[in-house]
Amino acid sequence: MSKLLIVDNEKIIVDGLVGYFLDLKLDALEVYGTHSGKEALRLLEETKVDIVLSDIRMPGMSGLELQQQVSQRWPHCRMIFLSGYDDFQLIQQAMRGGAGNYILKTEGYEVIGAAVIAALQQLQEAVRFQSLIERSREQFRSTLPYMGKELMNRLLQGDPVALTQRVKQFEHLQIHLDSQSPVLLFLTRIDHWRGITAPSDRALIIYSIQNIAAEYLHPFLSCYSYPYEASRMIWFVQPREDESLTETDKLRRRSLLFLQHSLEDIQAACHQLLNITLSFAVGNSFHEWDALQEPFESLKLLLNRGLGIKEEAILLETADAVHPAPGESTPRHAPAISFQIHKLQEHLENGERGEFYDLLGHILGLPVRADGNEEMIRLEVALSLGGMYLSAINRWGIWQEIARQLDLDLLFRIGAERDWNEYKAYFIQLADVLFDCRTLQSTNQENDIVEKLEHYISSHLAEDLSMTRLGMVFNHHPYYLSRLYKQTTKTGLLDYITELRLNKAKLLLQESDLRVQEVSQAVGFISEGYFYRFFKKTVGMTPSEYREKPKL
Repeated sequence: MSKLLIVDNEKIIVDGLVGYFLDLKLDALEVYGTHSGKEALRLLEETKVDIVLSDIRMPGMSGLELQQQVSQRWPHCRMIFLSGYDDFQLIQQAMRGGAGNYILKTEGYEVIGAAVIAALQQLQEAVRFQSLIERSREQFRSTLPYMGKELMNRLLQGDPVALTQRVKQFEHLQIHLDSQSPVLLFLTRIDHWRGITAPSDRALIIYSIQNIAAEYLHPFLSCYSYPYEASRMIWFVQPREDESLTETDKLRRRSLLFLQHSLEDIQAACHQLLNITLSFAVGNSFHEWDALQEPFESLKLLLNRGLGIKEEAILLETADAVHPAPGESTPRHAPAISFQIHKLQEHLENGERGEFYDLLGHILGLPVRADGNEEMIRLEVALSLGGMYLSAINRWGIWQEIARQLDLDLLFRIGAERDWNEYKAYFIQLADVLFDCRTLQSTNQENDIVEKLEHYISSHLAEDLSMTRLGMVFNHHPYYLSRLYKQTTKTGLLDYITELRLNKAKLLLQESDLRVQEVSQAVGFISEGYFYRFFKKTVGMTPSEYREKPKL
């Protein structure tokens, strides 16, 4: 979702332009209006803006000064200047600063609208597919990523040798991160490979994702990434030095905000250029290099759980994020069994029911070795499966739900004396219950969020109900929250808000003595003029005409 910010010290101009762009109903465009450069900066501190449409001459902070601040916060933001004067010197200054256009206010709404639409198209075309693929091929020939992956995996595990040698190793392996400064983690999941099966093709896609992300993140962030599983990647992130910010905490907060709002653009670019959908889980704080294991496990759990949306999710870690149970461990198995159990666990975590049952059937039907040690092999399989199931039940917190549907006694008393057919039937039945509980848990979380969202909206119709504000209230990414609501209710969130506001406006017009301006404010419209135009276009009559209409 793209965001347009209109800045002008004249209220009538801001209200008129906001109303004009809202009337255009451009797909996935949020429109904001402010009346000064300082007010615009406060908004830019809280949300990413894609296009700024600003008066070039304003009291206090001018449009040119605002342009400098915008480029520091959101480097990919397009700047369009408005002016009542055909001032060649100002035009030159604006263009040198990277302005995308310069329009005289007298040229009218259509010219301004065309400039904004052109800027939206330029944003979509900014990343070029061919150059990314060529860069990906160059990286593919290099062995450095594989050695870097090995080092980073050892750091994630808290390996003391890797921690001691990381300064030298970062330089040797060209890992452009500060080995002495804290790092932020986030994870990526490739939701679907779209029929891509060859390892070399998958590797090329992963490199392309890395390059696309680098295009968006490079201005503010230093990053290092690699796949830690077949369809998942981990990213290590640090803020780049900024001479305008000397406070470390403030720089990190701004970097985290920049990262969170850039992920939506990365998702869209990968979908458009690679036909690949991605989901993200983002940490909420920076960690020292010797304390990465716990946040890594926490993010994996967050990504595995999700919140109803199975594709293109953006999940933000909260302060009370669920961590693995203390003392939880994974038993050691022989390599062949261990590998297959590991794959089985991946299918369970990802909700891949069909693939899970296929592999489970294979594991339960493994042939007995020629040495006749049948009971011990089957015991190893039973213990491995039992450990996997117990781990999932612990981490998902669904003991009570499972116990209501299935006797867990057999899971607690795995032993060689049990009949193997009893184990086989039990493990399949337990998988059925686990998948059903996971689906129900996800659905309940999803419905709970939607119910709370609708209650908040109905109780705050007169207030700011932009996607950014709702995201802050519910501690979820705005784009993710909007898609979750649409997926659950089959209705767009903005459409729902508009319908509630319109219905309440009709009620107030017919059953109260409030003036039209007061009704407009009571239902959250930015100005009486825009409320008037919207109401007439939607209802077919003006608010005053509707008020005089006889009640049925």
